[in-house]
Amino acid sequence: MRACDSNLCADVPDSPDLRRRKTIVWLGALPVAVTLPARAELLGYPSHPLRLVVPAAEGSVFDAVARSLAMQLQQQIGRLADVDDRPAANGMAAGDLVARAPSDGHTLLLQQTTFVVQPALEPAPYDPLRDFQPVAMVATLPLFLAVDARLSITSVGELIARARGESVSVNCGSDILGTWSHLVAEQFVRDYAFHAPHVAVRGEAGLVQQVLAGRMAACFAGYPSLSTGVSSGQLRLLGVTGSARSSFSPTTPTLREAGLAGFDYSAWVGAFMPARTPKPLSMRAATEFRRALDSRDVLATLRAGGFEPEWNAPDALAQAARRDANHWQALIRQVDLRVDTGE
Repeated sequence: MRACDSNLCADVPDSPDLRRRKTIVWLGALPVAVTLPARAELLGYPSHPLRLVVPAAEGSVFDAVARSLAMQLQQQIGRLADVDDRPAANGMAAGDLVARAPSDGHTLLLQQTTFVVQPALEPAPYDPLRDFQPVAMVATLPLFLAVDARLSITSVGELIARARGESVSVNCGSDILGTWSHLVAEQFVRDYAFHAPHVAVRGEAGLVQQVLAGRMAACFAGYPSLSTGVSSGQLRLLGVTGSARSSFSPTTPTLREAGLAGFDYSAWVGAFMPARTPKPLSMRAATEFRRALDSRDVLATLRAGGFEPEWNAPDALAQAARRDANHWQALIRQVDLRVDTGE
């Protein structure tokens, strides 16, 4: 410290009290200094249109969800948000595009749980855990276990007993290996030790038609595919995947409640950015996705597709992705599933 008397100045040692006050003031300035780089990265973001890439065809349910989210994000941020449909290569073209995109926060990938499973089924040009940064979870996808109402099966236990003892045909998937309904059915069959050959049909609607026609006893499917059969009394819901009951049918127990301890698998829908995207940009995007779930239009579109709106933070999505990659890739290896690539 400098002390001055008239025209003379001299160095005077700081008192212990003054040194302590200086230290407090300096430490108090640290948070501001630490946040300055983050603020600089966010300055002007987004500076040009956002690009939301989806591994689905135009007009599909997932495309509709993406377009609803993009429209709402556009209203919130005041920048154009485009949807880029990339269904080629079983949807892997979408992931490849985003993995190689600039890490400036303007290119995002909207994906589902099967994204982290697919590399176990066929070669992928990216690593879903290494090459992407989770942004936010926006929804979950419950699957219902539905049975032909003409059968005298009123519980999951009865279905398992019939499948073991009488070879009642329970579906084990769809026309595309590795879909969520296929994986859950494979897990169900493996956990409860009965034989159910893979049934090659066209998507969930085809599965439901097989049950309605009496060619299968039961199937796993989303509520929109089952709703008509349920309301007409042709299908009976025995349980729903996930750790909580679904708002689509609150009286239907979870499969865990129905007696399948630990069978609480839940699919998610989440947004991702290239791995090297600065954290402040992905966090800003996460906030905008959370705001988007307040939109009635977004909520209606999600529910029309059988999705339950559910926002979760980047860390939670990262944890879910790692958990599901480990679990479902192990199942695929155990049952030796492979996509026929024609090679």
